[in-house]
Amino acid sequence: MSPTCPEARPQTPATPTDLPASNAFEYPCQVRYSEVGHRGLMTLPAIINAFQDCSIFQSEMLGLGAAWLKHEARAWVLVHWQIVVDRYPSLCEPIAVGTFATSFRGVQGMRSFYLRDESGRLIVRGNSAWAFMDLDRGRPTRPSADHVEPYGTAEPFELPAESRHIPVPEQLEPGTPLTVGPSLIDTNEHVNNCHYVQMALEQLPLERIPGAVRERGVREVRVDYRRAAVLGDVIVPCVAIEPERVVTSLADENGAPYAVVELR
Repeated sequence: MSPTCPEARPQTPATPTDLPASNAFEYPCQVRYSEVGHRGLMTLPAIINAFQDCSIFQSEMLGLGAAWLKHEARAWVLVHWQIVVDRYPSLCEPIAVGTFATSFRGVQGMRSFYLRDESGRLIVRGNSAWAFMDLDRGRPTRPSADHVEPYGTAEPFELPAESRHIPVPEQLEPGTPLTVGPSLIDTNEHVNNCHYVQMALEQLPLERIPGAVRERGVREVRVDYRRAAVLGDVIVPCVAIEPERVVTSLADENGAPYAVVELR
């Protein structure tokens, strides 16, 4: 039997005074069946995908989308995530997904993301760092005013203090290597950001998940993106399970990380 949702109803669009920041962009939606896990709650990878979609939608609306960046041989590449989940929304629950830029300095841009429920309460908050890349030269470059001014800036969310660099524990348990296939590749021709978190989650047998995390679900995730994995690369997941957190290094066959994921 298929799950049923309450009859879809239109949501009242948010006005600028309702938004967490004056330059915020958001869209309303309902949690889809394809976005929930076995508990009937939106999964962490689905939240990350929603955030990614939201930033893409804003860029397209501002005329700074994928086609324009490709023509310019430029791209924004994610460097770091910190996401705090106060509550996972449930199947068919009306939510709003939003994002806003917070600063642009040198070759980096900073952006906040959020989910809020029907009452307007923020239930997921995230801060992120991005590097602006010259695709022809394969290195970071400073964006022009045309690339950044349309976004505006606002203060980021206040999240728990944390280091941008996640140290990799010395004692790691190697998992089963996987080869990057076409389904993991995005328009930048590398593994999409969300897949690294999905890989980290799949390394956790239920019986070995720390008790606090198992009972309440992951409440904070940090991802340190070191370099991009591309089609045909072999990724070796190596895991350290500690009482309050799980750290997964997603590395190449020589142990050099593509990404490091910390779940709490």
